[in-house]
Amino acid sequence: MTPGRSALAAGEPFPGVTAVFFDLDGTLVNTIPLIFASYRHTLGVHLPGFDPPREVIIGNLGRSLNAILRDYAVAAGAADPDVATEAMMATYREFQRENIDALIQPYPGVRDMLTGLRERGYRLGLVTSKVDWAARLTYERYGLGELLETFVFHDDTAMHKPHPEPLLAAASKAGVSPGQAVYVGDSVHDMTAALTAGMRAIGALWGPFEPSALERAGADALADHPARLLDLLPGVPPGTSKGPLGEG
Repeated sequence: MTPGRSALAAGEPFPGVTAVFFDLDGTLVNTIPLIFASYRHTLGVHLPGFDPPREVIIGNLGRSLNAILRDYAVAAGAADPDVATEAMMATYREFQRENIDALIQPYPGVRDMLTGLRERGYRLGLVTSKVDWAARLTYERYGLGELLETFVFHDDTAMHKPHPEPLLAAASKAGVSPGQAVYVGDSVHDMTAALTAGMRAIGALWGPFEPSALERAGADALADHPARLLDLLPGVPPGTSKGPLGEG
């Protein structure tokens, strides 16, 4: 067990953390209705009769859209899964762009939480499996981009969650070591990516995943409301180096 996990077990705040990275869908913004509608529309157009249950769709949240749609194409018996995936990607993103304003909602308390963490000296960033334009349309609708300084989108890395590469890219961009960062997300893939990257992980219970699933995936802590993060992360101590090279 790492020192960080020992401290958490003793009920102490996250020690040594100077950066907090966030997932987007189901964590900073409630995009879950849009995601479900986009899948239903896309699968209905391209894979009629293939209707994965809600728990399967939820279980895939956090992964790359391309990988998820390809898995569905294979499961549905598509003659050429790669061709089907390409067509589904286009349909999904067209539907998403047309319906984003109507089908996403803010999570109460997220903006106040981000503001509070910035005021406490934490570097804040976004690590999402969404492509750049879709992510920006999502978080800028609620003015969240101005509170974040580091961004890693789908096309910024070759590998995607649950692989740790996107989180390691965020740490590099922010100038912090993985051990100085915590990742906040709502999915089991977020927890896996964080722990594999050497970061601490906080499960966001206002998303669609069950607490037990996030705990099994290795969450260091669970937060039932965005404001809970202000309890878990009380502030960067004065004089603490925020990066491996000692930058402030």
